[in-house]
Amino acid sequence: MKNLVFILMCLVLGGITQVNAQSVSVSPSRLYYKEALGGYKSQKIRVTNNGSSTETFQVVFNNFGSTGNKGKTQLIEEEEYQHGCSQWLSASPAFFELAPGVTQDVEIMLQVPNVPEANTARWAVANVKLSKENTGGQNGAENETGMQIMQTFQFLIHIFQTPPSVTYKEAHITRFVHNGVNASNQQELLMEVENTGETILDCAPYLDVVNLKTGESSRIKSRAFTVLPQGKRELKFYLPSALAKGKYSILGVVDYGSDTDLAGAELEIEIK
Repeated sequence: MKNLVFILMCLVLGGITQVNAQSVSVSPSRLYYKEALGGYKSQKIRVTNNGSSTETFQVVFNNFGSTGNKGKTQLIEEEEYQHGCSQWLSASPAFFELAPGVTQDVEIMLQVPNVPEANTARWAVANVKLSKENTGGQNGAENETGMQIMQTFQFLIHIFQTPPSVTYKEAHITRFVHNGVNASNQQELLMEVENTGETILDCAPYLDVVNLKTGESSRIKSRAFTVLPQGKRELKFYLPSALAKGKYSILGVVDYGSDTDLAGAELEIEIK
């Protein structure tokens, strides 16, 4: 049984991850690889110490899953997770010290084994942890020395590997409903998207809203999201509170990167 360590962050798009209390930034937030069996490639992440004191970092790798439909990243201790690639990854340097104002480039190397089982989409995270030196003697042990990891914060860089031969993309909207009015007097719509293909999907969702009486139309976009193969993702849309009363036809669309297809679903609502 897979051992889920903890839920840490959502699978969302972004460029720089920052924790103000420690004044450290890490970018980018995700890396994409498209290596064939037996192939390898190196990409860079950048770690910057924006604080006023020297900090020490360690880079380790974990597999992760995303059960349910909330898009949460769940770290998995199991190294041989069938969808993971943490065992194919290495960092150089994997351990380093940064003075204030200094940036360190870290090479993230992916080495894909030349075995049939590797010919699927895989994913993992590079986990950049703040470390500190254990000077020893805190618990009365003379040999208590070395490095220990502070659990105050850590940064996850999502890593996605898709072999060139894995190309089948497909997504479906499995649920699209009107969820009533929220506290801000906005009409709330819920959509659930399922990835039924074999690739990792980066999705761009939007609504086309048409007033059935006047024909006036508008487009409402939502934040992009990622869905892993066989995974689901729920997202919310909010209609403008100033939308005129009347009946509306609403087409929910998800562009999931296919050259020919979009996922779509339609509903009608009445704003009174």
